[in-house]
Amino acid sequence: MPLLIDGTPHEDGVFTLELTPDAPHRLKTSPGQGSLTLGPRTLLKTADLWLPVDACVLWPCFDPFATPAGSPWPRSFYYTGNDSGFFTWAQLRPIENFSWHPQLRQDVHIDASQSQIRELSIHLQAGNQGHIHLKLPQQGMRLHLHGNLEQITVTAGLPESLSLSPATSKNPADEAFQLPDMGSLKQVATLELRNGAGKQPISLQNLLQFSKLESLSLWGNHSDLAQLSSCTQLKALSLRFMRHLSGLPALPTWPELDFFIAYNVEEAAGKRLRQQLKDRAKARPWADYTSVSQLRKPEWWAKEYGRPFAGWPAARARIAHAAYELAEQEIGTASSLGHVQAALTTFTARFNTVKGIETSEREDLGLAVQQLAQLPAALSLKLTDEQAQQWFDENRDY
Repeated sequence: MPLLIDGTPHEDGVFTLELTPDAPHRLKTSPGQGSLTLGPRTLLKTADLWLPVDACVLWPCFDPFATPAGSPWPRSFYYTGNDSGFFTWAQLRPIENFSWHPQLRQDVHIDASQSQIRELSIHLQAGNQGHIHLKLPQQGMRLHLHGNLEQITVTAGLPESLSLSPATSKNPADEAFQLPDMGSLKQVATLELRNGAGKQPISLQNLLQFSKLESLSLWGNHSDLAQLSSCTQLKALSLRFMRHLSGLPALPTWPELDFFIAYNVEEAAGKRLRQQLKDRAKARPWADYTSVSQLRKPEWWAKEYGRPFAGWPAARARIAHAAYELAEQEIGTASSLGHVQAALTTFTARFNTVKGIETSEREDLGLAVQQLAQLPAALSLKLTDEQAQQWFDENRDY
């Protein structure tokens, strides 16, 4: 795809870019590219442009670039760093999507009230030492917050929609995560809560702080679904990748509901929801889209999300699933604690020959050992989590 630079067409290639006050950067573009990733080598595996986390970024250096149709290029930015000057730049230059991973060392106050950013995603890291105080536009921006939600306060303005993806643990047995007080964001009418299907649940106990909620979308593992009965003004409700729907109120709970999706949900609850859709249609036809699809049996959830390998590369995940299933079978037929030890030792040692096991994957394997130790056969032989963890640590080289 040719680019326009100061109105002149250029084929994809390498371009000199005054990205920082220091030496010029070299930008290499490829056909069809619509986004750019910027950040430090210490934090990113790949990037289009490398720069230190605290570098001063001259964002207007992108002003000459446009698509053949004349739209600003790139459309999307993925930036890891602490320069918030893009908010000021966006007052004049519209941005379709900006994903920001700040590495905060101190508090920052940002005025984005005039920024023309359609989708703003802020990823709040656990190690950040500062707090973001953010003024938003009065309308038009979709805000996505990821990670530690307590690191940001919106002091003015209101997003068109709000998406929250809080940091949750990989263990679904952990106590449910409680949403913090979201301050002025409690006034949003459209909310999305995103979580992994096999992760620590997000409790809906604090959902009532969103008193003006009309549209709610839930992804992944959530608990306290009975709290939804208080959201009587809902007009749209979506449930996706939800293994547990216990406590979910019946559809007549929301008299104004006209949009409903249940996708990849537990089978028994999904069948009840299908019947409720039909019953509601007889009383009052649905004015918008409705669907209940991809109903899943318990064994599907157990394999797809009951094991901590969901985010692994495909080849490595296949090895992990095969090793897990073998250990599961051996523990299921174990007649002594020694047999269980042998199964867990074999599982652990299997990955000593797998190159490049990362820290997060080592933690996943430790969690897998904990899960295997909770199998009924292992518990009946008096296996403790501490003993299983000891065997894991003694037999791994990663």
